[in-house]
Amino acid sequence: MKKNFKSNYYARALFEISRAEATIERSEEELRQLKAAILSNIDLKKYLTDPSIDKNEKIKSLINILGGDACPAISAFSSMLVLLDAVEQIEQIYDDYSEITSEFKKQVSVDVVSAIDLDGSILDTIKKEVDSKTGLDVRIRNISDADIIGGIVIKIGDRVIDLSVKNKIEDLRNKLKAIDLRSEEFGTEN
Repeated sequence: MKKNFKSNYYARALFEISRAEATIERSEEELRQLKAAILSNIDLKKYLTDPSIDKNEKIKSLINILGGDACPAISAFSSMLVLLDAVEQIEQIYDDYSEITSEFKKQVSVDVVSAIDLDGSILDTIKKEVDSKTGLDVRIRNISDADIIGGIVIKIGDRVIDLSVKNKIEDLRNKLKAIDLRSEEFGTEN
């Protein structure tokens, strides 16, 4: 997704309102839920981005999706998304908001990529290990990727710790390619 600098302004505005209301974490969770609802429902996304539909109707729809117990910051933000035609930027806005929140809390985001979803106790163990090694309060996010076959890949900023089966197979493949299979010593015991 192409980075849109307006998304950062929108995320910053939501963050400042959430901070003033003391609802930073709640706003982040509700924004995540709103993002998921929009991105997982193509008809909803089309409806919200259709210029022929009245913006007030779109706002009412989003407010209904959020429910009556949504925090005021997210309710106001959903209206802003529609009024500023920024619905298509929801994913980047969420990412920017999460980054701003992490910076505010002096946290570092860590992605743990695994072939399957990991349970909470495993993620807690990884978090404690990374916390102790870095001296930071990390935020763990589990991402499922069946392509890694097994094991895990840990991404901390630009640093990647690849403990996946796929990586080990690639290493083995490269080592086998490097062996000169035609040499006289291949296959003889030394």
